[in-house]
Amino acid sequence: MTTPKYNDEPIIGIDLGTTFSCVAIMRNEKKEIIADNKNGDKIIASVVCFKSNSECLIGNLAKNNMLQYSQSTMFDSKRLLGYKFANKNIQEDIKNWPVIIKEDKKTGKPKYVIKVENEEKEYFPEDVASMILNYLKTYSENYINKEIKKVVIGVPANFNNLQRKATIEAAEEAGFEDIKLINEPTAAAIAYGDTIKSNKERKILIFDLGGGTFDVSIIKIKGNKYNVLASLGEEHLGGEDFNQRIINYVINEIKNNDNFKDIDFSKKDEKKIINTLKRINKKAEEVKIELSNSFNSSFYIDDLCGIDDFEIEITRNKYEELCMDLWNKCLIKVNDALQLSKLKKEEIDEIILVGGSTKTPKIKKMISEHFNGKEPLQNINPDEVVAQGALLAAYLDLNIHDITSKAIGILIGNNYMDIIIPPETQLPLYNEKPIVFSKSYILKSTNEFNIQNIGIFQGNNKDMNKNFLLGVFSIQLGNVNTEKKIKISMNIDHNSILEVVGYINNEKNVEIRINMNTI
Repeated sequence: MTTPKYNDEPIIGIDLGTTFSCVAIMRNEKKEIIADNKNGDKIIASVVCFKSNSECLIGNLAKNNMLQYSQSTMFDSKRLLGYKFANKNIQEDIKNWPVIIKEDKKTGKPKYVIKVENEEKEYFPEDVASMILNYLKTYSENYINKEIKKVVIGVPANFNNLQRKATIEAAEEAGFEDIKLINEPTAAAIAYGDTIKSNKERKILIFDLGGGTFDVSIIKIKGNKYNVLASLGEEHLGGEDFNQRIINYVINEIKNNDNFKDIDFSKKDEKKIINTLKRINKKAEEVKIELSNSFNSSFYIDDLCGIDDFEIEITRNKYEELCMDLWNKCLIKVNDALQLSKLKKEEIDEIILVGGSTKTPKIKKMISEHFNGKEPLQNINPDEVVAQGALLAAYLDLNIHDITSKAIGILIGNNYMDIIIPPETQLPLYNEKPIVFSKSYILKSTNEFNIQNIGIFQGNNKDMNKNFLLGVFSIQLGNVNTEKKIKISMNIDHNSILEVVGYINNEKNVEIRINMNTI
């Protein structure tokens, strides 16, 4: 391994998690996880709670007060970043969340609607993420007594362009000036590589299951070279979904109990219902954690909705039964990643577990059995490994070759995506593609000036409706009796942020640049 480069300007590495966040810093030439100076916690809840218009709690203090201030608490902002309100995953989430999420009519984005001192306030997911990042930044600055402007933030490898842009926007709003993103599995591989101090080539599989997302990456490490061979994931699969399985089971048991049959959990505008749902959510997480160490747990809530006490027993077997289909999805992605990397199971040297959800005994067992008894490693705290790796990426002289996890292409008036950048393409990159509009195609346009919209999409699904619309070109093609030639160029930088530019020749055959309108 190469020797770290140290300077006087501080840099921090952040794991901005769905459920919990973590921040690392280099101090006295050693990496440290910084503890919150208010309570000493190193793993910080990604929760924001307004006690009043003048007092906002963030982190574990916010989580501890979320029942008392049930109508003014926001969480899980990472699951909303970069999405439109109409997205099916968002609709599925908010149906179950004990918080009001509405559509912003101007942007189509989701936004939190909370009540603080009987006053309604609205916040976008980027606002909530920014508050959390600013909190991490502030207590880190207090720790070293210096201003911090530089940050490396871990993001899911499966994050699309809009989600990455939203993360950078939140970081800028938090006060950071020099922002770099790194894929979470790559960060974990860097942290692992730093522990082995070897030039021997190793092929490692990163199994990253956090609070809201799942990533699996296969990375070849040799000295300071990190080559990502495959990277796949699920945007909405993590600990929050496992909690929800418990919640759904409990709510169904409550509804089948004659004492509570009149409770309407859909009335989330009522403080009593929101408070009850948050109590159920909180207890579900506690039960899930307890079942990692015990074979059964009591789900008990006193004075449920002011009616009566409620209690049922949930066994580890029952919990595993509720979640098994989700965990099997992870193993399907593992197989897909192995196929993409052209590797067999036995060619994987190490399996690294990342994310709090990998502490679940059944998940560890399933992974080990899947790899014919090979035991996965957790020699670095799975809650801290991404922050550590993000920090090391800023200091070590590394040769990192990451890849795109999703295809990027264009859609022109039909349901077929013409791929310009295939998945598994090495980054950074530049690519372009010429497109010819023939007379027969142009005649499909019905507007007076023959304005053609060209959609830029990201995703690997054959059904275009399941891919992400990143933005559009609007090009006035003019005369429908002649062919029109345009050129689309795409550039992806070190943050995996996409820039798209279109070029079209005018009547004098002069090339005109057309920028994409991000939506």
